[in-house]
Amino acid sequence: MTANKFKVLCGLLTGDCAAKDVSLAQWNLVVQQGRSTHVLSMLYYRLKQREQLLDVPKVVMWHLEAASIVSEKYLRDTRSEIKRFLPVFASLGVKFTLLKGAAYVISDKPCAKGRTFSDIDLLVPKENIDRLEAALQWHGWASSNQSAYDQRYYRDWMHEIPPLVHIKRHTVIDIHHTILPLTASLKPVASNLFAGLQEVEDGVWTLSDIDMLLHSATHLFMDTEFDHAFRDLLDFDGLIRDVLTREFDWQALLVRAREMDLIQPLYYALRYSRRMFNTPIPLDIVTSCEQEWAPMLTAGFMDVLFNRVIMPPHNSARLAGTALARKLLFIRGHYLRMPFGLLIRHLFHKAFISPNEKESSAA
Repeated sequence: MTANKFKVLCGLLTGDCAAKDVSLAQWNLVVQQGRSTHVLSMLYYRLKQREQLLDVPKVVMWHLEAASIVSEKYLRDTRSEIKRFLPVFASLGVKFTLLKGAAYVISDKPCAKGRTFSDIDLLVPKENIDRLEAALQWHGWASSNQSAYDQRYYRDWMHEIPPLVHIKRHTVIDIHHTILPLTASLKPVASNLFAGLQEVEDGVWTLSDIDMLLHSATHLFMDTEFDHAFRDLLDFDGLIRDVLTREFDWQALLVRAREMDLIQPLYYALRYSRRMFNTPIPLDIVTSCEQEWAPMLTAGFMDVLFNRVIMPPHNSARLAGTALARKLLFIRGHYLRMPFGLLIRHLFHKAFISPNEKESSAA
């Protein structure tokens, strides 16, 4: 799957390629591709960990160091927000649980060094969301979406409430109560996620390692948009490599995926991570997933689509049919997230009613 044009970037990120073996012309492309997919700072820390920064040309180091400075700011801002959240959650008696990028960084996953993220994702039991939202309003957080339809869309059908924005710091948080929309065809049991939480710092919780893997796979392969697909798949690769540094039970991953109704996204994550990053995943584990789940569309057809959207969004990666692949996967994502009747109703509202509502509110 890995096109030759991305072989160097992927190899540098995973350690299959050494910095000293990369020509200046190849570095030029690596910097452009890495910046397009927001992994330059991750590349900096991975080369630093492997003690290869001295092998990087000075003209390239400037770009890597600049990216690392930005990622440090993200980390400082996130830790600052966490300190503000902790007393709020403690007063409510609710565990402060991070998801995705912030969770990887705060739990000090080696693969997350240099990871940046535009918002902070939280996981809260659904029955506590109203109390939490009310408490956060006292601390300057407000809903970013005032449309009555969108409020209903999030609160009745989705797995999260509308994003909240701090009125002064402009930080954005997404508060989830599970990891897939309530209307999705797959039905992971949210209470199982909370039962497996692990405390990574005093008062800060994340999903268990296995649930973190399943959520990473689900977030990428059940979504409708793939702008960050390359980085998200790199996350999955890094999480796999991290659990393999300890004793890891592959069968336990399959059992949990089956229990959480997430075999489908796990299969795709295992398949494409192995193909893109040479992730050390046993082939029989991928085969087991494939045998348990009978896809409507063949793996070959899905390869044609996913090969096009997982690549970094850079001109050097653009294959013929990329735009069509994105549209087809956009439709697929919505189909997986909503039953057909509700989907038609939602699309009709977005196409014909929402634009008029925006014009009315602007007037």
